[in-house]
Amino acid sequence: MESAVAIISVSAIIFLAHLFGGLFEKTRVPDVLPLVLIGVLLGPVFHLVSPEDFGHVGAVFTAIALVIILFDCGLDLDIAMLGKAVMPAIRLGLITFAITVGTTVLLSSYVLKLGIVDGCILGCIAAAVSPPVVIPMLAKLRVTDYTRTTLILECTLCEVLGIVATLACVQIEKADNIQPTVMVGNIIASFVLAAVLGVVAALVWSSVLKIIRRVENSIFCTPAFVCMVYAAAELLGYSGPVATLVFGLVLGNVREIKILQKVPSLQNEVVALTHQEKSFFAALVFFLKSLFFVYVGISMQFDSAYLVVSALVLTAWSMLMRLIVTRMVMPLTTATYDLAITSVMVPKGLAAAVLASLVSQAGIAAAPIIREVAFGVILFSICAVATMTFLIERGWLDGFYAYIFPHKAALTEAAVAGPEA
Repeated sequence: MESAVAIISVSAIIFLAHLFGGLFEKTRVPDVLPLVLIGVLLGPVFHLVSPEDFGHVGAVFTAIALVIILFDCGLDLDIAMLGKAVMPAIRLGLITFAITVGTTVLLSSYVLKLGIVDGCILGCIAAAVSPPVVIPMLAKLRVTDYTRTTLILECTLCEVLGIVATLACVQIEKADNIQPTVMVGNIIASFVLAAVLGVVAALVWSSVLKIIRRVENSIFCTPAFVCMVYAAAELLGYSGPVATLVFGLVLGNVREIKILQKVPSLQNEVVALTHQEKSFFAALVFFLKSLFFVYVGISMQFDSAYLVVSALVLTAWSMLMRLIVTRMVMPLTTATYDLAITSVMVPKGLAAAVLASLVSQAGIAAAPIIREVAFGVILFSICAVATMTFLIERGWLDGFYAYIFPHKAALTEAAVAGPEA
């Protein structure tokens, strides 16, 4: 009986996801928001299901969703555009991350009475922007390829920084020992070595694709290998998300990478994914994305009204800081529509929820406060981003953003041009 209910529920979610996607095309209300709200109703509101009901399957599912979404995103990135966007993405990500953590420490010390290290833990969790939330939303918004690439790279950077920095702060809290140089070195090594692993894995897989395609139902082999790359990176202590994104980037642009054309042994060996394979990944991403957002809503936990209000204040403050950072960092030639989207695209996701749970498992005294505020920030940030993108798409904030970015191109000019294929 329970299995039948679960099957019906999953089927209903998929149908609703298609419906919400269609509604987005007409109303410009992002399909992320209703899916998360469905999860909130199923979980913390009516208590029909909880994250514990999924056991270890929930954690495995979220990891697979992250892997496939990042890989598919890498496939769609333009290697030439990447070179132009990588430095702005790093500046935007690092400055946003640093300001979010710093201001969270100040707010949490006054509002929540947390210490500096506890405030840093909460700040690192709050600064971990979620790629599985950002990437599907960007796919439906009319931003340029440059802005899309910048935001994808930035959110991946912020998530990895959030994970590494949160775990480092937890160790500092438990050991009372601060080694900033070691922490920074570990972060850089995690990024660089993960990228190298992703490049090597992409070249190897591209070289054997001709053979793999002879196997029956071989279309499932690529996603299986992607998961292996992610797992290998994590086991080696590198960044799994970075390795996955780079793997997809190289595999999607393997014919355009000039350095490979100079290697005679690789010129005729490497092959790219076919249109059928890319279409399969797009369908798989839609399926996983739909279930992922519902699971995010189910994972919410709220017990204190004061902490919920504190989370709302922290979310609003973070959005304000993001607006200021966008005004400072983004190039002057960027269209106002793209700047408006950039200024709000900081939603948190399940990575923040997992980190909040890990803090509880670490036995930190302030863990209950950190966890509940983090869950509130996740929910409110997703709601805020969905609401703001809706208002921007409708053109109802044109005057506001024209005032904030007075020297930029007209908001409506970018809205006319749809996303490039």
